[in-house]
This record gives sequence, C-alpha cells and structure tokens, in this order.
Amino acid sequence: MRLEVIASSLEDAVEAEAGGADRIELVRDLAAGGLTPPLDLVDAVLSRVRIPIRVMVRHTISHVVSHDADRRQIVASAKALADRPVDGLVCGAVVDGRVDASLVRQILVASGGKRLTFHRAFESVRDPIAAVRDLNGLERVDRVLTNGGAGAWPERFARLLEWSDARPPHLQFILGGGVTLDLLGTLPAIRGFTEIHVGRAVREPATDDGRVVAGKVEAIAAVVHAMPV
Repeated sequence: MRLEVIASSLEDAVEAEAGGADRIELVRDLAAGGLTPPLDLVDAVLSRVRIPIRVMVRHTISHVVSHDADRRQIVASAKALADRPVDGLVCGAVVDGRVDASLVRQILVASGGKRLTFHRAFESVRDPIAAVRDLNGLERVDRVLTNGGAGAWPERFARLLEWSDARPPHLQFILGGGVTLDLLGTLPAIRGFTEIHVGRAVREPATDDGRVVAGKVEAIAAVVHAMPV
C-alpha cells in the first residue's frame, strides 16, 4: 500500500516526504476542497521534493463546470503543467450526473499526455459503475479518489468493493476523505485499492489551516505500508 499526502505549501511537501509519504497531491485552499496551486509553488516543490507530485487542476468549488471561461482556465492550467516534471494531474468534473468526459479529455490533451487522478467529483455521479466505464474510455486516467460516498464506513466499504469490482485493471482506486489513523485499523482488504490519501489526519492542528507534520505522516505511513494489498 502507498500513502498520498495533501500539501498546500512547500513546508507541507517537505514534511510529507520526510515522514515517508509516497506521493504528494499539491493544492491550494483546502477549505474549498483543493484548488489549482500557483505555478511558483509547483516549481518550488519540484525543486525540493523527490517523491512524485500530482497537481490539482480545479478552479471552481462546484464539480459542475458550466461556464466556458472556467473550462478554458482549467485547460490552460493543465497546459502550463505540460512541460513540468510532475507525476500527473488531479481533476474531476460532472455534467448531467455523469463524468464530464469532454472536459477531462481536453485536460488530458492540454497536459501533454500526463496521467490523471479523477478526484472526489466521482461521488457526485448518479451511476458510479457507468462512471467507471466512462473513465475507462479516457486514456491516461489511472486513478479515482473517493471515500465511498455517504453513510457509515461499513456501508462505504461495501460500496467501494462494488465499484472496484467494475474497474478495468489499469484503473486504481485511492481511499481518501476522512481517513484517520483509527480508521486504518478497521479497514478491510478491498480489491483494487492500493493507496490511501490523507489530509487533516497529518496536520497540526487537524484542520484545513493546520500544517503537515512529519511525525504524523510517519505514524500513518507505518500502518499503510504494512497493510496487505
């Protein structure tokens, strides 16, 4: 199992790497769910951190990106990252309850063929199984970040297993959204889930405004890396 940590500053990224994270999701404005970070932050993190970095490409809080100007801005951000050595992008959009395949495809083309994580917009689709099929048709989309939707964790685990069983082999799920160290102790083996994504759980204080602390990352990384796949 691998651990992905959300970073919103250079200091966060450095602490995440020091604590044993396997990859960073770089964003700004965690309170808004994570938006596109400034390019100077991307460059600063690339210059200091050696683990892979995926960069959020998102300019609206809503997962429905209906205005042409917003869509152009997202595509422009993807294009600006095309020549930077990031591991991939993170984005997600929904239209009429389905994956906004048109926008995701434009992002993929603009990025120069980088890999892409479809983020928790996945939880906004009407039919997750149909969404998995839609994502399978989008070359270079290789991960889906989700916490399984609404309800208690046992319900979510059952849902996650159902969704994962519908995925093609190249599409991996990342469990993220409310993951804590205590939850990891109850997590069953779910086929297709090989990565854990954390944010507040490794921050001090454990809020959107907290800072990533290497010691908290290390504690979670030790558990995640010992989990069977």
